[in-house]
Amino acid sequence: MCYTVEEASLIDGMIQSYFAPRSVSEQVRLRYWETHCHLQQEQVGRSDLLNIRDALTFLAPVFQGNRQTQKEIWSIIAKTDALLSAAV
Repeated sequence: MCYTVEEASLIDGMIQSYFAPRSVSEQVRLRYWETHCHLQQEQVGRSDLLNIRDALTFLAPVFQGNRQTQKEIWSIIAKTDALLSAAV
């Protein structure tokens, strides 16, 4: 697994909270559901890393009032970028 249990939980929680509800378009919901499944199976691939980076970058401004969450989000984004660079 490329993420710690805590990082994977944060990522998965955000995916389930913001990208899984029925109010989200089916295309987006399916895209992130696949990433959710891969996180659960500890088989995260390049497309999942791209989804994770996109999701966290999109959601980061929502948590501007919470410095700890912001720190964790940007840390995971940096780690995801490093994993993407290593996978090339």
